[in-house]
Amino acid sequence: MMLAEACAYCADLLHLPATPDDDARALEALARWLVRFSPRVSPCLPHCIFLDVTGMERLFGGPAAVRQLVADALVAFGISAGIAVAPTPGAAWAIATFGRGSPPVVHDRDQMLQAVASLPPEALRLDGNVTVMLRRLGIDTMAALLRLPRNQLATRFDSIVLRRIDQLTGDVTEPLVFLEHQTPLRAAMQFEGAMENLETIHAAIQHLLKEVTAELTRRGQGARQLRVTLPRPYASPIERMIHLTRPARSVSGLLELIRFALEGVRADDRGDGFMGVRIDVVRSEPFIEEQSMLLGAEEKHAATEQAHLIERLHARFDGCMEWPALVESRMPERAMTCASVPSPQTCPPRRGARPTRLLREPQSLRVIVMPSEGLDGLPVSMTHANQVHRLPRARGPERIVGQWWDGRWKTRDYFDAEDETGRRYWLFRVVETGRWFLHGMFE
Repeated sequence: MMLAEACAYCADLLHLPATPDDDARALEALARWLVRFSPRVSPCLPHCIFLDVTGMERLFGGPAAVRQLVADALVAFGISAGIAVAPTPGAAWAIATFGRGSPPVVHDRDQMLQAVASLPPEALRLDGNVTVMLRRLGIDTMAALLRLPRNQLATRFDSIVLRRIDQLTGDVTEPLVFLEHQTPLRAAMQFEGAMENLETIHAAIQHLLKEVTAELTRRGQGARQLRVTLPRPYASPIERMIHLTRPARSVSGLLELIRFALEGVRADDRGDGFMGVRIDVVRSEPFIEEQSMLLGAEEKHAATEQAHLIERLHARFDGCMEWPALVESRMPERAMTCASVPSPQTCPPRRGARPTRLLREPQSLRVIVMPSEGLDGLPVSMTHANQVHRLPRARGPERIVGQWWDGRWKTRDYFDAEDETGRRYWLFRVVETGRWFLHGMFE
């Protein structure tokens, strides 16, 4: 049903926006954590993780012991999950999802067929239309489905039904894409004694960056986030995070950002010096080599310089800077919020011009319009801060309608007006009340 209909049935309904990208990242993060139980882990959307525990008996003491360890770990995380061990991925998924009365661990084909016999046809991971058709034919269990002749199944249904049955029984191997195992990328150096000279530390950082970038090049990746740690002998270590707007593996560029990040380390923070330095690549992404084009090179160069400027500002003023992030809203003052990291979103195209300076709250104005007897005329004069500004040129209106639940202040007509000195203002008139407000200036 629609959300509005659901809220009408239950006024206290708790609903949150769907975030499939965040869900996929969380599922992959959990899958990587489960690598401690098996080196072959495969996350499958939307909410399934397969672990190949073949050969883990000597390490954990059998399939039942592995299942119990995984179950205890998920309970400690507060995650509710169905866990089953079976000879095939299809059987394990079916028992974990629908087999509440079935044994959670099966060892051979006969036990597996007996465990899935009472499960519904949905346990085969079939399309919803196929399962509805099966139920109309009176096939409510896997046992009834497996008793049907294969030639009738191939005639009545798509080949996916036979393939899912063969994957369940093990007659056809189901390929799984396992997570690629990569060791954490880091480089460290220990000093013989406490070091206070920052130039010497910068030289050590440059040497470590060469090791890090060489490994990034071998992996075909670039760093998106670095952590620089400076351990101290009698105090907690100093850490600085380096955020990058795009994957990078240039030694000179990364060294410059780390220099900016370490400029804020005061002499008092250095204390008795540093015992070493460590660089961790917290986040990396595939690095794509781009060739400069003859046409459009200036635009690309400008975008690159802007990205470098953002990275330098973030490295120098980390902890006391906020970055604009777009928010879906028709009202201009609500279309932006502040975030701790730069947003990868680009500004969507708009029909009308937007001022470079937007006031935090619109300021009330006294405006004279032409023709004066009409309420929908163009502004020709305004009084702001006890100063009268003639407006010989005005363009508009651009109508912006707000949310109906915000009351009567919902319909605005915006004008781009210019005074006699050449300054441009962004004004709007509330249609319901006729009041005028100043919302921004073009600088």
